[in-house]
Amino acid sequence: MEPPKELVFTYFAGQATSVQQKAIGEWLANPENRETYFQWLDEWERTFPQYAPDTAHYLGQFRQRLDSPNTVQPLSIRSLTEESRSFWHPGRWLVAATVTLSLLAGGWLLRDTLFYSTIATGPRQLRSLKLPDGSTVALNSNSTIRIPRIGYGWLSRRVSLTGDAVFDVKHLSDDQPFLVQATDGLTVEVLGTEFSVRSRAERTEVVLKRGKVNLHYAASDKPAQNLLMKPGDRVTLDSRGSLHLQDHSDTTRFANWRYRLFSFNATPLRDVASQIQKVFGVTVQLADPALAQRTLTGTIRAGSSDELAEALAELLGLKISHRDSNLIFSTTSETQLTQ
Repeated sequence: MEPPKELVFTYFAGQATSVQQKAIGEWLANPENRETYFQWLDEWERTFPQYAPDTAHYLGQFRQRLDSPNTVQPLSIRSLTEESRSFWHPGRWLVAATVTLSLLAGGWLLRDTLFYSTIATGPRQLRSLKLPDGSTVALNSNSTIRIPRIGYGWLSRRVSLTGDAVFDVKHLSDDQPFLVQATDGLTVEVLGTEFSVRSRAERTEVVLKRGKVNLHYAASDKPAQNLLMKPGDRVTLDSRGSLHLQDHSDTTRFANWRYRLFSFNATPLRDVASQIQKVFGVTVQLADPALAQRTLTGTIRAGSSDELAEALAELLGLKISHRDSNLIFSTTSETQLTQ
């Protein structure tokens, strides 16, 4: 049974009760309902934005400068000889050179703002957006995408990504490719497909759900690599700059972060702690180094770091405590010793 939109909005705001969370979880267990969920999430984020840049203040300053320009002093009448000598005065050339260099430097520093639109998400924030060509992007927490302001859709369709994103690319009549520039020199080229990209310092990964994808990887010290992916393929880029293909991967868990689902398959607690830190922006500590080797298998739905930490502690028989902005996992005996 589909829950009311108002109830789902309450869940997005973090105010749903445990009974309401369970009802939403049962509804989301059906993959057919997830698209509706994601559409509602987009609507909620547009209604209650989590990031509101103060553009009005700086726009007002700019308009004030336009409306109240500096008063232009009247020109005095001088002889041609005097004016020529004044024009060639070294001080005037120094001022002109300084102004020119300042303008060039300002333009260079602001080139990204002038030529690219940058969209970023913070901790605990998900965001979806529609590109000018009709393609859609879902951004995970702590992720950034950069889109050209000029020429996108007719010169090229190239975006840059840092973090996690799911792309649903629209096919164009002229077969123009869609390119995602990830870190480490990896470029994802598609014609029309749905895929996810993880582009982070410690891991780069591409998962293809449907369609066709070409991967191009070029490093300065290695020959270029090209790899054609088919649906169900997962490709990772290791620290040595090699592409690894895993075919027939489980696409039922495709980008579960969109629905705040965290899936683990014999995952060490050390890696689980790292994932919590990246998604929610909190620091996770393991009181006993031996806990880093404990593994976890299963799927947990959690809307906050506390929910996920409490579920992990219950499953693994651990204790969770808070110290400032840190989450600390420990065994029962360690908790008693520290009290």
